[in-house]
Amino acid sequence: MNPASREPAALYIGLIAPVVACLAAFVFAANPETQTVVNAAALAVAGAITAFVVKSDNLLPAIVGAISAVVSVGAALGLQLDSAQQASLVVALGAIAAVVVRDRVTAAAPPVQVHA
Repeated sequence: MNPASREPAALYIGLIAPVVACLAAFVFAANPETQTVVNAAALAVAGAITAFVVKSDNLLPAIVGAISAVVSVGAALGLQLDSAQQASLVVALGAIAAVVVRDRVTAAAPPVQVHA
């Protein structure tokens, strides 16, 4: 993907967090604590989607960060998960994300041939 084709995608994705923030504040009249949590999750998800679209080498950490944010938001909004369940969910979803993005990241070191 050339850099010029990334800009519109990143621009549109950048609208996710402000739209979600406005919906939570004005349409759903969220209290300040809920608004803060929703804003954080929206920013994390928008960042992960942006990383996915531009195929950044930092894709996996962005996705795992977004997963963690969403699980935290769920817990803050009443999802009945204890800390061990939250951690297990984040690890499991992070492992799935690693499998999904494995072909979109570049190794830090070139491959080494092993002679048998």
